[in-house]
Amino acid sequence: MPTLVSNLITLNIDGQEIKAKKGDTVLAAALDAGIYIPTLCYHPMLEPYGGCRMCIVEIEKMRGLPPSCTTPATDAMVIKTKTPQLQSLRRSVMEFILTEHPHSCLTCWRRRRCKQQDICLRSVSITHRCVTCPKNQRCDLQQVSDYLGLYGSKKIDLPYNYRGLPMNREDPFIDRDNNLCILCGRCIRACQDVRVNGCLAFSFRGGQTVVGTAFDCGYKAGGSEFCGTCVDMCPVGAIMERKNKWAGLPDKTVSTTCPYCGVGCQLKLEIKDKTIIRVDPDPAGLANKGLACVKGRFGITDMVHNPKRLTTPLIKKNGEFQPASWNEALDLVTSKLKGFKPNELGIFAAGKCTNEDNYVMQKFSRAVLGTNNIDHCARLCHAPSVTGLAQAFGSGAMTNPISDVLEANSLFVIGSNTTYAHPVIGIKIKQAARQGKKLIVANPLEIELTKFADIWIRHTPGSDVALIMGMCRAIIEAGLEDKEYIANRCENYEEFKASLVKFPPEVVSRLTGVPWETIQAAARMYAQNSPGALFYAMGITQSTHGHDNVLATANLAMLTGNVGKPGSGVNPLRGHNNVQGACDMGGLPNVFTGYQSVADPVAREKFEKAWGVKLPAEPGLTLTEFLHDAYQGKIKAIYLMGENIGTSI
Repeated sequence: MPTLVSNLITLNIDGQEIKAKKGDTVLAAALDAGIYIPTLCYHPMLEPYGGCRMCIVEIEKMRGLPPSCTTPATDAMVIKTKTPQLQSLRRSVMEFILTEHPHSCLTCWRRRRCKQQDICLRSVSITHRCVTCPKNQRCDLQQVSDYLGLYGSKKIDLPYNYRGLPMNREDPFIDRDNNLCILCGRCIRACQDVRVNGCLAFSFRGGQTVVGTAFDCGYKAGGSEFCGTCVDMCPVGAIMERKNKWAGLPDKTVSTTCPYCGVGCQLKLEIKDKTIIRVDPDPAGLANKGLACVKGRFGITDMVHNPKRLTTPLIKKNGEFQPASWNEALDLVTSKLKGFKPNELGIFAAGKCTNEDNYVMQKFSRAVLGTNNIDHCARLCHAPSVTGLAQAFGSGAMTNPISDVLEANSLFVIGSNTTYAHPVIGIKIKQAARQGKKLIVANPLEIELTKFADIWIRHTPGSDVALIMGMCRAIIEAGLEDKEYIANRCENYEEFKASLVKFPPEVVSRLTGVPWETIQAAARMYAQNSPGALFYAMGITQSTHGHDNVLATANLAMLTGNVGKPGSGVNPLRGHNNVQGACDMGGLPNVFTGYQSVADPVAREKFEKAWGVKLPAEPGLTLTEFLHDAYQGKIKAIYLMGENIGTSI
């Protein structure tokens, strides 16, 4: 029998034997084992480069004092992290840093000479640190100072050169104080390597060095997305969120899902005095891995605590809305709905509400009101995804997780301005392109992703089917179809192949406005660089032939064997945060929960037994149909949940 090779190695750190994964650095192995090694330039989202020299260690049989963040861990390695020599060198580095960083945040023994004494004396901090620093008690510099024993020590009484740099408030959400900056470069590396944006850079040289934009052109002109990643990266108080800047530590932290687009970013809400003071992207979030966009990072506090939010029901009296009690509002709604027949009602579920809300709403519509006239915003955006992908694959959802993006060798983006509408997925696509993965963008507009694309297809709007079917034809003509995959996993291939006779090169070029050579090049790039991931959004679904567009993307993926393996797939990018869930829960006129047809007697009987009622058998009206009927007076009442039809219809 073959011998199983372990993926673990054994290290000895400060006399403690630990296990680590092969390929880990010494720092990563130590942190995973709960062993603290000081660092100022390291961040788990960044490629380590050993700039601050704080994480130096002694390694047996190795010359010098290597930085642990860039040193690979090897089996049987013996490491020391806090010898007198190491601590002395670290203190020297810290003292150099502190010649240009205020000391009051690190120790309070200077209190009698502190110009902020009145503020400092009011501090309720357990450590009694000066509260004049907005990063107080969550600052890496403070943590390193404690570890080195500088807290309360007169060794910190060093000359301090106040640079007198003005506060930068160009960013609408962020204050940047370069007087506190320690030039670790984390914000710059995150902007360039993680966000792939390149807004920030070091300006000037020597003692004049500051973090800013190229040619000091300003953050908006420099291409800032105002995403807040630089805030999350800054180890000190140099880059801080302006709102609630001085709020301090939270009473508790609550994990949640971002309520905006369909990416599903995980966020941590910091709560103090029943108020959200800060929103941080969760590093453990499967979809976002510590990233967020401007809306998720900064928009939630304004939304939740907006003074215009309704806190009580309103009932219109004498032409104006007046506050009412919940009992009064519910009694009024109940009495009104009782007066209508089932076919006179239209119900809105919502892609902005939870699965539980949507399940209850569709049950209420069918079991209580007796109508299948229930729909939601998927009708206006991704209904073709539900029907098209269900026809092709059996489920109208993404075939692959978002985390698969970086595993793809080719990416085909069509009908999506991804960095604008789904920023976190757009970041991952830019990262993949930066790594050398092939990127094809099909969009008449010059979106941001075109700057990273190997091929940009500017086809005529509405010619998506012709473009994709032309690509399929080019793949078959070049013999690049995945024959084994097609034979084992696909149906009706010969019929599909025969249908391509309707898409000769001259017709495809005429319909799309794209030279056949460009379409051939894109087709070959996608087929020859497997696994290939295909992403689309409402640029192809909000169309009179949206269903056909979606089916065409599915056929292209199956033709090349790009379904059912990591880094591949057909991935619709949803608009609202829970459009998929609203569909899954049955917020549609023709299906129960789990896409079970209302016209299917077996499915209907199952729900009738579970709910104890008789259910209507005919599919209901779609959203656009019952709004049309409402205009004609056939629909007499609409129950709308969580939608703003004034902007979406």
